[in-house]
Amino acid sequence: MKSYLISYDINRNNKNIYDLHKVIKDCSYEDTWVQCFHNLWIIKSEHDINRIYESIKDVLDANDCFLVVEITNNCDGWLETNIWDYINNTVFK
Repeated sequence: MKSYLISYDINRNNKNIYDLHKVIKDCSYEDTWVQCFHNLWIIKSEHDINRIYESIKDVLDANDCFLVVEITNNCDGWLETNIWDYINNTVFK
């Protein structure tokens, strides 16, 4: 099982945002996901990066952008304590 960072920049008028959020959650293993910012998620998944990419691509428009990156627990930043706790104790466990 791997962890992935997913970020996107979509047209504000895109009505697919709810579909996109559903796909991201569906790609996560047993609801192991956290939305760090409005367009930045970290998920734990048993799917490979290509499957996640294809799932997201299917719900976005051609002029929307997104990025999926495999990540490790070697990361740092300034987030709320509860988000760090979740990332360290759930996503990277």
